[in-house]
Amino acid sequence: MKRFALTICLLFPFAVLTAETPEAMIVKGNKAYSQGHYEDAIALYGEVIRMGYESENLFYNLGNAYFKNNELPPAILYYEKALKIDPNDADTRYNLAVANSRIADKIEKIPELFYKRWWTNLKNLFSLDTLSVLIILFVITGLVLAGIYLVSRRMILRRVSFWSAAALLALAFVMLGIASQKNSQLKARKEGIVFTPTVTVKSSPDPSSIDLFVLHEGSKVLVQDSIGGWIEVKIANGSQGWILATDIRKI
Repeated sequence: MKRFALTICLLFPFAVLTAETPEAMIVKGNKAYSQGHYEDAIALYGEVIRMGYESENLFYNLGNAYFKNNELPPAILYYEKALKIDPNDADTRYNLAVANSRIADKIEKIPELFYKRWWTNLKNLFSLDTLSVLIILFVITGLVLAGIYLVSRRMILRRVSFWSAAALLALAFVMLGIASQKNSQLKARKEGIVFTPTVTVKSSPDPSSIDLFVLHEGSKVLVQDSIGGWIEVKIANGSQGWILATDIRKI
């Protein structure tokens, strides 16, 4: 179990007025987890999230508590939420793989085109916080080098500082684009986990339409569209169809 280094993304003003602080609740949750009281840990971690706190570690530990309590769909959901914040965390990836190995559906993923795989790997290389720090660092360094270029009289120094500044500012611009896309993905919530034990995927948003295939709880879907109480979903092997919106919880 990870130690909490809680990152506050949202903090409601009334949080400070509650009888118990989120930090105290996290300590209680950790203690409950270590003692095997997983339902208590789930309740405590969940309350912290409802108060507006989010972090990779919080989602990871809540996923662990659900997993230990033999609740695979919410365990997978919170592992996925943790990976949206930090896609490279090895512990989360391992635990998610273990949880996925225990669900009924074994869906083969369509191989990505090389350039899409390259871009995905590039996006996942750094977390959003790390990207923010690097962008600021590269911009400041680039501006300093640009200043050296403007005031220096030595030709070699001017050339080195000019091209170094250009490279750093260009890299900062690329990282800004990656950070913007990562931030949009965090807010988009276009993926979800099936929470209904068995779901029949339909050809159209109509209960009398043709049955296409069946999904089971814990499977991951990509939300394509929505009509009324129905959503169109796509799974990793490319198959798609319609299910009720209540059958999933969004990541």
